[in-house]
Amino acid sequence: MRAAETVKVYLGLGGNVGDVSANFMNVVSSLNSSSTNKFICASSIYHSPPWGGKKRDLSEQADYLNQVIEIGTSLSPTDLLQFTQSLEASAGREMAATRWAERPLDIDILLYGNKKISLPKLEIPHLRMLERAFVMLPLLEVAPGIKFSGLDSFIEMKNQIVTSQKVEKDSAATRQFKDFLKRL
Repeated sequence: MRAAETVKVYLGLGGNVGDVSANFMNVVSSLNSSSTNKFICASSIYHSPPWGGKKRDLSEQADYLNQVIEIGTSLSPTDLLQFTQSLEASAGREMAATRWAERPLDIDILLYGNKKISLPKLEIPHLRMLERAFVMLPLLEVAPGIKFSGLDSFIEMKNQIVTSQKVEKDSAATRQFKDFLKRL
């Protein structure tokens, strides 16, 4: 089902298996080849250690790359979720995998216009994004003037959160992504 008009959406991209940067590029290419979605802009790419779950379960995992992209979509939130899940599957993600498992591509719908949505498989705004510096730093980079509930508390604690989560820009991956965008 399509939305009545084009809606501004922010997607969080992440992954730590395989060529994650290439997966991010494939997401943008797929969005641009779709009649219902349009890539608008992207943050730098950040890297961070695995997050969530039990620390012992994460100790063997590689660091993650993360990015936030802004898109315009005419898809409904549930149809956009299906679309993003199809992109994850095409990158090799197994949806039945353990919650905190490694993955080649993870796409989270962070914000969908100003909507608040609470469905069994979809919460918008994304429930845990304020706890995740690897989401919030790229989101604030791509949308510095954005406002939503809870943002002020993140900004107050930003330096402490970023330091504790060891989130840093990945200059090489960002440069590669920007070169890709020039060729689009």
